[in-house]
Amino acid sequence: MSTSEVVAGTRALAARASDGLSATRTAPTPSWGPPFFGQVFGAWRDPIGTMMSGMLDHGDVMFFRFGPFKYFVLSDPAAIKHVLTDNAKNYVKSRNYQGLRILFGQGLLTSEGDFWKRQRRLAQPAFHRERLAGLARSMASETRRMLDRWRAEGTERACAHAEMMRLTFAIVGRTLFSTDVDGDSSAIGEALTVGLHWTNDYAESLVRIPPWVPTPANLEFRRAQKTLDDLVYRIIAERKRSGELGDDLLGMLMAATDETGNERMDDKQLRDEVLTLVLAGHETTANLLAFTFHMLSLHPEWDRRVAEEARAVLGDREPTFEDMPKLKIARLVLEETMRLYPPVWTFERQALADDVVLGYALPKDAIVGISPYALHRNPKLWDNPEGFDPERFLPERSEGRSKYAYLPFGGGPRTCIGNNFAMTEALIILSMVAREHRLTRAPGHRLVLDPAVTLRPKEGIAVTIGPRA
Repeated sequence: MSTSEVVAGTRALAARASDGLSATRTAPTPSWGPPFFGQVFGAWRDPIGTMMSGMLDHGDVMFFRFGPFKYFVLSDPAAIKHVLTDNAKNYVKSRNYQGLRILFGQGLLTSEGDFWKRQRRLAQPAFHRERLAGLARSMASETRRMLDRWRAEGTERACAHAEMMRLTFAIVGRTLFSTDVDGDSSAIGEALTVGLHWTNDYAESLVRIPPWVPTPANLEFRRAQKTLDDLVYRIIAERKRSGELGDDLLGMLMAATDETGNERMDDKQLRDEVLTLVLAGHETTANLLAFTFHMLSLHPEWDRRVAEEARAVLGDREPTFEDMPKLKIARLVLEETMRLYPPVWTFERQALADDVVLGYALPKDAIVGISPYALHRNPKLWDNPEGFDPERFLPERSEGRSKYAYLPFGGGPRTCIGNNFAMTEALIILSMVAREHRLTRAPGHRLVLDPAVTLRPKEGIAVTIGPRA
Protein backbone atom coordinates (compact mmCIF):
# COMPACT_ATOMS: atom_id res chain seq x y z
CA MET A 1 0.00 0.00 0.00
CA SER A 2 1.38 3.42 -0.94
CA THR A 3 1.88 6.30 1.48
CA SER A 4 -0.89 8.28 -0.25
CA GLU A 5 -3.31 5.38 0.23
CA VAL A 6 -2.43 5.14 3.93
CA VAL A 7 -3.02 8.87 4.43
CA ALA A 8 -6.27 8.74 2.48
CA GLY A 9 -7.42 5.82 4.61
CA THR A 10 -6.58 7.56 7.87
CA ARG A 11 -8.42 10.69 6.71
CA ALA A 12 -11.51 8.59 6.02
CA LEU A 13 -11.23 6.89 9.41
CA ALA A 14 -10.86 10.25 11.09
CA ALA A 15 -13.99 11.54 9.41
CA ARG A 16 -16.01 8.48 10.48
CA ALA A 17 -14.63 8.42 14.03
CA SER A 18 -15.55 12.06 14.62
CA ASP A 19 -19.17 11.24 13.67
CA GLY A 20 -19.20 13.78 10.89
CA LEU A 21 -18.41 16.69 13.20
CA SER A 22 -16.52 19.58 11.76
CA ALA A 23 -14.08 21.55 13.86
CA THR A 24 -16.06 24.33 15.48
CA ARG A 25 -13.59 25.33 18.16
CA THR A 26 -9.94 26.18 18.53
CA ALA A 27 -8.30 24.57 21.53
CA PRO A 28 -7.51 27.07 24.31
CA THR A 29 -3.88 27.84 25.01
CA PRO A 30 -1.98 29.56 27.84
CA SER A 31 -1.26 33.22 27.21
CA TRP A 32 2.16 33.13 28.83
CA GLY A 33 5.40 32.42 27.00
CA PRO A 34 7.56 34.34 24.49
CA PRO A 35 6.78 34.44 20.76
CA PHE A 36 7.71 31.31 18.81
CA PHE A 37 8.93 29.42 21.91
CA GLY A 38 5.54 29.56 23.61
CA GLN A 39 5.37 27.42 26.75
CA VAL A 40 8.51 25.36 26.15
CA PHE A 41 10.61 26.95 28.92
CA GLY A 42 7.89 26.45 31.49
CA ALA A 43 7.56 22.81 30.46
CA TRP A 44 11.31 22.32 30.82
CA ARG A 45 11.33 23.81 34.31
CA ASP A 46 8.23 22.07 35.62
CA PRO A 47 6.66 19.52 33.26
CA ILE A 48 4.17 18.17 35.80
CA GLY A 49 3.11 21.66 36.92
CA THR A 50 2.67 22.69 33.28
CA MET A 51 0.41 19.72 32.56
CA MET A 52 -1.61 20.22 35.73
CA SER A 53 -2.10 23.96 35.32
CA GLY A 54 -3.00 23.51 31.66
CA MET A 55 -5.70 20.97 32.54
CA LEU A 56 -7.12 22.95 35.46
CA ASP A 57 -7.06 26.32 33.69
CA HIS A 58 -7.98 25.33 30.13
CA GLY A 59 -10.05 22.16 30.26
CA ASP A 60 -10.32 18.86 28.42
CA VAL A 61 -8.48 19.75 25.20
CA MET A 62 -5.76 22.35 25.27
CA PHE A 63 -2.93 23.51 23.06
CA PHE A 64 0.70 24.24 23.90
CA ARG A 65 3.18 25.76 21.50
CA PHE A 66 6.63 24.27 22.00
CA GLY A 67 8.72 26.15 19.46
CA PRO A 68 7.71 24.93 15.99
CA PHE A 69 5.73 21.99 17.37
CA LYS A 70 1.98 21.89 17.98
CA TYR A 71 1.22 19.98 21.17
CA PHE A 72 -2.30 19.12 22.34
CA VAL A 73 -3.09 17.72 25.79
CA LEU A 74 -6.22 15.62 26.32
CA SER A 75 -7.81 15.25 29.77
CA ASP A 76 -11.24 13.91 28.78
CA PRO A 77 -11.90 10.13 28.65
CA ALA A 78 -13.96 10.36 25.45
CA ALA A 79 -11.21 12.34 23.70
CA ILE A 80 -8.56 9.88 24.90
CA LYS A 81 -10.64 6.91 23.75
CA HIS A 82 -10.97 8.52 20.32
CA VAL A 83 -7.20 8.79 19.91
CA LEU A 84 -6.16 5.48 21.52
CA THR A 85 -8.96 3.23 20.25
CA ASP A 86 -11.66 4.63 17.97
CA ASN A 87 -9.27 6.28 15.52
CA ALA A 88 -6.03 4.60 16.59
CA LYS A 89 -4.96 4.04 12.97
CA ASN A 90 -4.57 7.79 12.57
CA TYR A 91 -1.96 7.98 15.34
CA VAL A 92 1.58 6.70 15.83
CA LYS A 93 4.14 7.16 18.57
CA SER A 94 5.34 10.76 18.43
CA ARG A 95 8.72 12.06 17.29
CA ASN A 96 9.65 12.33 20.95
CA TYR A 97 10.03 8.54 21.11
CA GLN A 98 13.12 8.73 18.92
CA GLY A 99 15.39 8.86 21.98
CA LEU A 100 13.73 5.73 23.37
CA ARG A 101 14.24 4.02 20.01
CA ILE A 102 17.94 4.82 20.19
CA LEU A 103 18.14 3.24 23.66
CA PHE A 104 15.67 0.35 23.39
CA GLY A 105 15.59 -0.28 19.65
CA GLN A 106 12.44 -1.60 17.97
CA GLY A 107 10.84 -3.31 20.96
CA LEU A 108 7.16 -3.36 21.82
CA LEU A 109 7.45 0.05 23.44
CA THR A 110 8.67 1.87 20.34
CA SER A 111 7.87 -0.16 17.20
CA GLU A 112 4.93 0.50 14.89
CA GLY A 113 2.68 -1.10 12.30
CA ASP A 114 3.00 -4.67 11.09
CA PHE A 115 6.35 -5.17 12.82
CA TRP A 116 4.82 -4.22 16.18
CA LYS A 117 1.88 -6.59 15.57
CA ARG A 118 4.30 -9.41 14.77
CA GLN A 119 6.39 -8.81 17.89
CA ARG A 120 3.27 -8.57 20.05
CA ARG A 121 2.03 -11.93 18.73
CA LEU A 122 5.40 -13.53 19.39
CA ALA A 123 5.64 -12.15 22.94
CA GLN A 124 2.01 -12.63 24.03
CA PRO A 125 2.29 -16.32 25.09
CA ALA A 126 5.02 -15.42 27.57
CA PHE A 127 2.45 -13.50 29.62
CA HIS A 128 -0.44 -15.98 29.61
CA ARG A 129 -2.07 -16.78 32.93
CA GLU A 130 -0.57 -20.26 33.17
CA ARG A 131 2.92 -18.78 32.78
CA LEU A 132 2.36 -16.31 35.60
CA ALA A 133 1.79 -19.14 38.10
CA GLY A 134 5.38 -20.32 37.67
CA LEU A 135 6.78 -16.80 37.56
CA ALA A 136 5.01 -15.96 40.83
CA ARG A 137 7.11 -18.58 42.62
CA SER A 138 10.29 -16.87 41.47
CA MET A 139 8.92 -13.48 42.57
CA ALA A 140 8.18 -14.81 46.05
CA SER A 141 11.56 -16.56 46.27
CA GLU A 142 13.51 -13.40 45.45
CA THR A 143 11.42 -11.37 47.89
CA ARG A 144 12.23 -13.92 50.60
CA ARG A 145 15.93 -13.48 49.83
CA MET A 146 15.61 -9.74 50.35
CA LEU A 147 13.74 -10.14 53.65
CA ASP A 148 16.34 -12.64 54.86
CA ARG A 149 19.08 -10.18 53.94
CA TRP A 150 17.34 -7.42 55.88
CA ARG A 151 17.27 -9.63 58.96
CA ALA A 152 20.87 -10.79 58.54
CA GLU A 153 22.17 -7.26 58.06
CA GLY A 154 19.99 -5.79 60.78
CA THR A 155 18.83 -3.18 58.25
CA GLU A 156 17.21 -0.19 59.93
CA ARG A 157 17.77 2.83 57.68
CA ALA A 158 17.41 2.32 53.95
CA CYS A 159 16.15 3.82 50.71
CA ALA A 160 12.92 2.06 49.78
CA HIS A 161 13.41 2.95 46.12
CA ALA A 162 16.93 1.52 45.98
CA GLU A 163 15.78 -1.65 47.74
CA MET A 164 12.89 -2.11 45.32
CA MET A 165 15.13 -1.46 42.31
CA ARG A 166 17.51 -4.15 43.52
CA LEU A 167 14.67 -6.62 44.21
CA THR A 168 12.76 -6.11 40.97
CA PHE A 169 15.97 -6.46 38.97
CA ALA A 170 16.66 -9.74 40.73
CA ILE A 171 13.13 -10.87 39.82
CA VAL A 172 13.69 -9.85 36.20
CA GLY A 173 16.87 -11.93 36.25
CA ARG A 174 15.02 -15.00 37.49
CA THR A 175 11.86 -14.70 35.40
CA LEU A 176 13.42 -13.43 32.20
CA PHE A 177 16.85 -15.09 32.24
CA SER A 178 16.77 -17.77 34.99
CA THR A 179 19.97 -16.08 36.14
CA ASP A 180 21.20 -14.48 39.35
CA VAL A 181 21.93 -10.90 38.27
CA ASP A 182 22.16 -9.37 41.73
CA GLY A 183 25.83 -8.53 41.14
CA ASP A 184 24.86 -6.49 38.08
CA SER A 185 21.99 -4.59 39.72
CA SER A 186 23.93 -1.48 40.71
CA ALA A 187 25.56 -1.01 37.30
CA ILE A 188 22.30 -1.71 35.45
CA GLY A 189 20.36 0.66 37.69
CA GLU A 190 22.86 3.45 37.06
CA ALA A 191 22.88 2.73 33.32
CA LEU A 192 19.07 2.85 33.14
CA THR A 193 19.02 6.13 35.06
CA VAL A 194 21.54 7.69 32.67
CA GLY A 195 19.77 6.27 29.62
CA LEU A 196 16.27 7.41 30.63
CA HIS A 197 17.39 10.93 31.47
CA TRP A 198 19.29 11.16 28.19
CA THR A 199 16.22 10.06 26.21
CA ASN A 200 14.09 12.56 28.10
CA ASP A 201 16.52 15.42 27.38
CA TYR A 202 16.74 14.32 23.75
CA ALA A 203 12.94 14.40 23.43
CA GLU A 204 12.74 17.90 24.93
CA SER A 205 15.47 19.41 22.76
CA LEU A 206 14.36 21.82 20.05
CA VAL A 207 17.68 21.13 18.28
CA ARG A 208 18.77 17.52 18.71
CA ILE A 209 22.47 16.70 18.76
CA PRO A 210 23.00 13.24 17.21
CA PRO A 211 24.16 10.64 19.77
CA TRP A 212 27.38 10.01 17.85
CA VAL A 213 28.60 13.58 18.48
CA PRO A 214 31.08 13.24 21.40
CA THR A 215 29.47 15.65 23.85
CA PRO A 216 29.86 14.81 27.57
CA ALA A 217 26.19 13.80 27.80
CA ASN A 218 26.41 11.62 24.68
CA LEU A 219 29.58 9.90 25.89
CA GLU A 220 27.94 9.11 29.23
CA PHE A 221 24.88 7.79 27.40
CA ARG A 222 26.95 5.56 25.14
CA ARG A 223 28.74 4.07 28.15
CA ALA A 224 25.36 3.36 29.76
CA GLN A 225 24.06 1.82 26.55
CA LYS A 226 27.14 -0.42 26.34
CA THR A 227 26.56 -1.61 29.92
CA LEU A 228 23.01 -2.65 29.05
CA ASP A 229 23.99 -4.24 25.73
CA ASP A 230 26.89 -6.18 27.23
CA LEU A 231 24.62 -7.79 29.83
CA VAL A 232 21.82 -8.72 27.43
CA TYR A 233 24.00 -9.99 24.59
CA ARG A 234 26.10 -11.98 27.07
CA ILE A 235 23.04 -13.77 28.42
CA ILE A 236 21.67 -14.45 24.92
CA ALA A 237 25.06 -15.88 23.83
CA GLU A 238 25.31 -18.05 26.95
CA ARG A 239 21.81 -19.40 26.34
CA LYS A 240 22.63 -20.30 22.73
CA ARG A 241 25.90 -21.99 23.75
CA SER A 242 24.05 -24.11 26.28
CA GLY A 243 21.89 -25.60 23.54
CA GLU A 244 18.84 -25.32 25.78
CA LEU A 245 16.30 -22.54 25.28
CA GLY A 246 14.81 -22.94 28.77
CA ASP A 247 11.26 -22.24 29.92
CA ASP A 248 11.76 -18.66 31.14
CA LEU A 249 10.64 -15.54 29.25
CA LEU A 250 13.86 -15.35 27.23
CA GLY A 251 13.48 -18.99 26.21
CA MET A 252 9.92 -18.38 25.08
CA LEU A 253 10.98 -15.36 23.04
CA MET A 254 13.82 -17.34 21.46
CA ALA A 255 11.47 -20.23 20.59
CA ALA A 256 8.62 -18.09 19.27
CA THR A 257 8.03 -18.22 15.50
CA ASP A 258 5.97 -16.07 13.18
CA GLU A 259 2.79 -17.22 11.43
CA THR A 260 4.84 -19.17 8.87
CA GLY A 261 6.45 -21.20 11.61
CA ASN A 262 9.90 -20.50 10.17
CA GLU A 263 11.10 -17.06 11.24
CA ARG A 264 12.32 -16.32 14.78
CA MET A 265 13.68 -13.19 16.40
CA ASP A 266 17.34 -12.49 15.65
CA ASP A 267 19.76 -11.36 18.36
CA LYS A 268 19.00 -7.67 17.78
CA GLN A 269 15.25 -8.20 18.08
CA LEU A 270 15.77 -10.32 21.20
CA ARG A 271 17.96 -7.58 22.66
CA ASP A 272 15.33 -4.92 21.98
CA GLU A 273 12.49 -6.93 23.57
CA VAL A 274 14.60 -8.00 26.54
CA LEU A 275 15.65 -4.43 27.32
CA THR A 276 12.03 -3.30 26.99
CA LEU A 277 10.98 -6.00 29.47
CA VAL A 278 13.78 -4.99 31.84
CA LEU A 279 12.41 -1.45 31.84
CA ALA A 280 8.79 -2.58 32.25
CA GLY A 281 9.44 -5.34 34.79
CA HIS A 282 12.11 -3.61 36.81
CA GLU A 283 12.06 0.17 36.64
CA THR A 284 8.32 0.88 36.65
CA THR A 285 7.41 -1.72 39.29
CA ALA A 286 10.17 -0.50 41.59
CA ASN A 287 8.88 3.05 41.25
CA LEU A 288 5.32 1.94 42.06
CA LEU A 289 6.41 0.03 45.17
CA ALA A 290 8.60 2.87 46.44
CA PHE A 291 5.68 5.31 46.17
CA THR A 292 3.41 2.71 47.80
CA PHE A 293 5.60 2.39 50.88
CA HIS A 294 5.79 6.17 51.04
CA MET A 295 1.99 6.43 51.03
CA LEU A 296 1.59 3.66 53.62
CA SER A 297 4.01 5.47 55.93
CA LEU A 298 1.72 8.51 55.70
CA HIS A 299 -1.45 6.44 56.21
CA PRO A 300 -0.78 3.92 58.99
CA GLU A 301 -4.36 2.68 59.01
CA TRP A 302 -3.90 1.36 55.47
CA ASP A 303 -0.47 0.00 56.33
CA ARG A 304 -2.10 -2.00 59.15
CA ARG A 305 -4.91 -3.25 56.91
CA VAL A 306 -2.46 -4.49 54.25
CA ALA A 307 -0.46 -6.33 56.90
CA GLU A 308 -3.53 -7.90 58.50
CA GLU A 309 -4.80 -9.09 55.13
CA ALA A 310 -1.43 -10.62 54.26
CA ARG A 311 -1.38 -12.56 57.53
CA ALA A 312 -4.99 -13.69 57.12
CA VAL A 313 -4.56 -14.84 53.51
CA LEU A 314 -1.00 -16.20 53.63
CA GLY A 315 -0.36 -17.21 57.21
CA ASP A 316 3.32 -18.11 57.39
CA ARG A 317 3.66 -19.46 53.85
CA GLU A 318 4.82 -17.68 50.73
CA PRO A 319 2.21 -16.31 48.29
CA THR A 320 1.24 -18.14 45.13
CA PHE A 321 -0.49 -16.95 42.00
CA GLU A 322 -3.76 -18.41 43.29
CA ASP A 323 -3.60 -15.98 46.25
CA MET A 324 -3.66 -12.88 44.07
CA PRO A 325 -7.48 -12.44 43.90
CA LYS A 326 -7.63 -12.70 47.72
CA LEU A 327 -5.22 -9.79 48.32
CA LYS A 328 -7.97 -7.25 47.76
CA ILE A 329 -6.78 -4.53 50.14
CA ALA A 330 -3.23 -4.67 48.77
CA ARG A 331 -4.62 -4.31 45.26
CA LEU A 332 -6.72 -1.28 46.26
CA VAL A 333 -3.63 0.38 47.75
CA LEU A 334 -1.55 -0.30 44.63
CA GLU A 335 -4.29 1.00 42.33
CA GLU A 336 -4.66 4.19 44.33
CA THR A 337 -0.89 4.70 44.42
CA MET A 338 -0.79 4.29 40.63
CA ARG A 339 -3.53 6.87 40.37
CA LEU A 340 -1.49 9.44 42.28
CA TYR A 341 1.95 8.41 41.02
CA PRO A 342 1.57 6.53 37.70
CA PRO A 343 4.97 5.02 36.76
CA VAL A 344 4.45 6.20 33.16
CA TRP A 345 3.26 9.70 33.94
CA THR A 346 2.78 10.86 30.32
CA PHE A 347 2.80 9.40 26.81
CA GLU A 348 2.22 10.73 23.30
CA ARG A 349 0.84 10.08 19.84
CA GLN A 350 1.27 11.98 16.57
CA ALA A 351 -1.50 12.51 14.01
CA LEU A 352 -1.01 11.12 10.51
CA ALA A 353 -3.89 13.23 9.16
CA ASP A 354 -6.20 16.02 10.28
CA ASP A 355 -8.69 14.95 12.93
CA VAL A 356 -11.50 16.38 15.07
CA VAL A 357 -11.72 15.62 18.80
CA LEU A 358 -14.68 16.92 20.83
CA GLY A 359 -15.18 19.53 18.12
CA TYR A 360 -11.57 20.74 18.27
CA ALA A 361 -9.33 20.59 15.21
CA LEU A 362 -6.17 18.50 15.54
CA PRO A 363 -4.00 19.11 12.46
CA LYS A 364 -1.79 16.60 10.74
CA ASP A 365 1.57 16.07 12.54
CA ALA A 366 0.19 17.48 15.81
CA ILE A 367 1.58 15.77 18.90
CA VAL A 368 -1.12 14.59 21.30
CA GLY A 369 -0.07 14.29 24.93
CA ILE A 370 -1.96 12.15 27.44
CA SER A 371 -0.78 12.56 31.01
CA PRO A 372 -2.08 9.90 33.42
CA TYR A 373 -0.67 12.02 36.25
CA ALA A 374 -2.93 14.96 35.35
CA LEU A 375 -5.83 12.80 34.20
CA HIS A 376 -5.86 10.90 37.50
CA ARG A 377 -6.08 14.21 39.39
CA ASN A 378 -8.80 15.75 37.24
CA PRO A 379 -11.49 17.04 39.65
CA LYS A 380 -14.13 16.44 36.98
CA LEU A 381 -13.40 12.72 37.16
CA TRP A 382 -12.32 12.09 40.75
CA ASP A 383 -13.67 13.15 44.14
CA ASN A 384 -10.94 14.56 46.40
CA PRO A 385 -8.39 13.97 43.61
CA GLU A 386 -5.32 14.82 45.71
CA GLY A 387 -6.39 12.57 48.61
CA PHE A 388 -5.29 8.99 49.25
CA ASP A 389 -8.48 6.92 49.17
CA PRO A 390 -7.95 3.29 48.05
CA GLU A 391 -11.64 2.51 48.55
CA ARG A 392 -12.46 4.59 45.47
CA PHE A 393 -11.49 1.43 43.53
CA LEU A 394 -14.09 -0.76 45.24
CA PRO A 395 -16.51 -2.13 42.62
CA GLU A 396 -19.48 -0.22 44.02
CA ARG A 397 -17.61 3.10 43.81
CA SER A 398 -15.91 2.56 40.45
CA GLU A 399 -19.04 1.41 38.62
CA GLY A 400 -19.70 3.64 35.63
CA ARG A 401 -16.21 5.15 35.61
CA SER A 402 -14.72 5.22 32.13
CA LYS A 403 -11.71 2.97 31.76
CA TYR A 404 -10.10 5.87 29.92
CA ALA A 405 -10.17 7.92 33.13
CA TYR A 406 -7.54 5.60 34.66
CA LEU A 407 -4.55 4.68 32.50
CA PRO A 408 -1.63 3.36 34.58
CA PHE A 409 -0.87 0.84 31.82
CA GLY A 410 -1.95 2.93 28.84
CA GLY A 411 -5.05 2.09 26.80
CA GLY A 412 -6.33 0.79 23.51
CA PRO A 413 -4.52 -1.83 21.41
CA ARG A 414 -1.18 -0.82 22.91
CA THR A 415 -2.10 -1.43 26.53
CA CYS A 416 1.01 -2.71 28.31
CA ILE A 417 1.50 -6.41 27.56
CA GLY A 418 3.03 -6.97 31.00
CA ASN A 419 0.30 -5.39 33.14
CA ASN A 420 -0.68 -8.69 34.82
CA PHE A 421 2.99 -9.55 35.36
CA ALA A 422 3.58 -6.18 37.03
CA MET A 423 0.51 -6.40 39.27
CA THR A 424 1.36 -9.95 40.33
CA GLU A 425 4.90 -8.88 41.17
CA ALA A 426 3.76 -5.81 43.11
CA LEU A 427 1.10 -7.75 45.07
CA ILE A 428 3.58 -10.45 46.09
CA ILE A 429 6.25 -7.99 47.20
CA LEU A 430 3.86 -5.68 49.04
CA SER A 431 2.10 -8.47 50.93
CA MET A 432 5.32 -10.24 51.95
CA VAL A 433 7.03 -7.05 53.12
CA ALA A 434 3.97 -5.71 54.97
CA ARG A 435 3.41 -9.03 56.74
CA GLU A 436 6.84 -8.89 58.37
CA HIS A 437 8.06 -5.29 58.36
CA ARG A 438 6.88 -1.75 58.64
CA LEU A 439 8.62 0.90 56.57
CA THR A 440 8.39 4.30 58.23
CA ARG A 441 9.34 7.54 56.50
CA ALA A 442 12.62 8.87 57.88
CA PRO A 443 12.26 12.15 59.82
CA GLY A 444 12.74 15.17 57.60
CA HIS A 445 12.55 13.22 54.34
CA ARG A 446 10.74 15.10 51.58
CA LEU A 447 9.32 13.49 48.46
CA VAL A 448 10.66 15.13 45.29
CA LEU A 449 9.37 13.87 41.94
CA ASP A 450 11.59 13.19 38.94
CA PRO A 451 9.33 13.20 35.86
CA ALA A 452 11.55 11.78 33.13
CA VAL A 453 10.41 8.90 30.91
CA THR A 454 9.14 7.24 34.08
CA LEU A 455 8.07 8.93 37.32
CA ARG A 456 10.69 8.37 40.02
CA PRO A 457 11.34 9.71 43.50
CA LYS A 458 14.25 12.01 42.69
CA GLU A 459 15.93 11.76 46.09
CA GLY A 460 14.74 8.26 46.89
CA ILE A 461 12.40 7.25 49.71
CA ALA A 462 14.33 7.33 53.01
CA VAL A 463 12.77 4.92 55.52
CA THR A 464 13.42 3.08 58.75
CA ILE A 465 12.69 -0.65 58.57
CA GLY A 466 11.29 -2.24 61.69
CA PRO A 467 9.77 -5.67 62.44
CA ARG A 468 6.00 -5.79 62.35
CA ALA A 469 4.62 -6.08 65.89
